[in-house]
Amino acid sequence: MPDAPAFEYQQFRTRSGPEWMTLRGPLDGPRVLILQPLLNEANQCRAMVVDLARRLAFVGIRTGIPDLPGTGESLRPLAEVRWPDWQAAAAAAAEALRLDGVPPAVASLRGGSLLDDACAARARWRFAETTGASLLRPLERAQRLTGGASGMTMNDTETLAGFRFDRELLGALRAAVPAPVAGPHRSLPFEGKGTPVWRKAEPSNDPALAEALANDIAGWLSR
Repeated sequence: MPDAPAFEYQQFRTRSGPEWMTLRGPLDGPRVLILQPLLNEANQCRAMVVDLARRLAFVGIRTGIPDLPGTGESLRPLAEVRWPDWQAAAAAAAEALRLDGVPPAVASLRGGSLLDDACAARARWRFAETTGASLLRPLERAQRLTGGASGMTMNDTETLAGFRFDRELLGALRAAVPAPVAGPHRSLPFEGKGTPVWRKAEPSNDPALAEALANDIAGWLSR
């Protein structure tokens, strides 16, 4: 596969300060905000998400992958982040991707689907959407095996499997479910085609799955 256009970094402003977004693809192409999986799944899927953006850029689609507060290249500690901060950051990233006043489409993977309703979007695409409680279950299981049922607590935070959460964020995650979608949308379940990289022990990529998702998004946008 030939090289796609090089990526670039751009800051976007959130209510809690600037964060970074990775951009790839032509400036005048259709625009898609990619909301990544959350928590440990973000680490497991990062290579696949980057591969997905590269493949979309190759067919002329411009993507933005934001780092939410407390994640990725963000300088803000996760322990200081609350659920409305993530919602506001997702919305701000979508605003930064507007072209001629038109909001981008939003493509969310796994836990990213818990935040896409915060964004102004011309259409929404979801892959293997899940609940916040489901995302927390592996962390809670790991915590029980290593540090007790409730995890370590300090002030208004709680630690689960190495993640130190503000308790408001933790409570919001436990209750979070994908919002009903109005307007143009597509929900694509994972049906065993390819590898569920979010379940692997180490970060990895599945090029076949990245290609299938890129083809699905490109075809959906062209309708």
